[in-house]
Amino acid sequence: MSDNERSIKIMGTIISFLLVFAPKTLVKRIVAMILLTADVPIPRVVELSGLCERSVRELKRAMAEKDISGLLTLKNGSGSRSKTKGLEEEIIAEVERGNYHTRQQIADMIEEKFQVKVSVTAVARLLKKNGVRRLKAGSFPAKADAKKQREFYEGMLRPLMEKAEKGLETLLFMDASHFVMGCDFLGYIYGKTRRFIRTSSGRRRYNVLGAIDFLTKRMLTVSNDSYITATQVCEMFRLIAKQYEGKVVHIVLDNARYQKCRDVCALAAELGLDLVYLPPYSPNLNLIERLWKFVKGELRSKYYDSFPAFRERIDAIISSLSDPNKAVVSRLIGKSVQIFDGLALLCPNTFIIAS
Repeated sequence: MSDNERSIKIMGTIISFLLVFAPKTLVKRIVAMILLTADVPIPRVVELSGLCERSVRELKRAMAEKDISGLLTLKNGSGSRSKTKGLEEEIIAEVERGNYHTRQQIADMIEEKFQVKVSVTAVARLLKKNGVRRLKAGSFPAKADAKKQREFYEGMLRPLMEKAEKGLETLLFMDASHFVMGCDFLGYIYGKTRRFIRTSSGRRRYNVLGAIDFLTKRMLTVSNDSYITATQVCEMFRLIAKQYEGKVVHIVLDNARYQKCRDVCALAAELGLDLVYLPPYSPNLNLIERLWKFVKGELRSKYYDSFPAFRERIDAIISSLSDPNKAVVSRLIGKSVQIFDGLALLCPNTFIIAS
């Protein structure tokens, strides 16, 4: 047996003996303090005592400052027997089965179903111990047909992506986004206190019809502050035809009525543009949606004192997609798409990714 193994075995025996008289956390502190007093290096103290490096360093600092009054006492019930001992597996299973939004809801559930009253802090420790995290919920359209989406992706979209990657044909994703000044742009801000942002009155809208090139990530736009109609779609088609003259162009777009009307289809045929309509309720397959989400994220938690300033900021963000933020665009626009045929029902209207 090596000296290292012998030392670890001896310290294990000492810890086991001391556990008869004191809680485990307190025993580890005592052992660490003894080792620190003997000038044992911190990494070695961590190995022998079982404490984390941060705790050992805090002990060493407190000992150096002769502030050890609180080192041999436990706070917040540390070292005490857990009220949920023996029930953890059932509690976590119940959390996984339900939709609990707060730790207080989980604490209430534990009291109601298991007749055990626990604090929110205890719930936090229980969740962390079992790898349960607070995750943002995803969403998908209630009427989406996952089978049709998969068939569209495999049979139409992916082959077009592959042709575009080889430079054989051009693939564009087109969609409109509507930015309402003063609405829906509040987000999270790091700080010690909560912050409040001015918002503007009224509901003036800035509408942008965009088309993103799958290969080059180049963005074309048509915008106004009224409505997006077939007129703007036709304007976009003429812009695309001019920019990609002599090339085979496919445009992926949704089934909005103004994008399927007779004038739009006639102009597309005249200009030689191939319109590829998505299956109904399939925004997840239109990759330009990811760019609109990015643009709206850049608008969050800021005040714009006038509509022109609001509009100019949106234009500046869109312009940045071709240069300063090109790396971001490249991550967002790729062959990977989200299709919902891999979900399993967890509880009513809630799904998880099937394992």
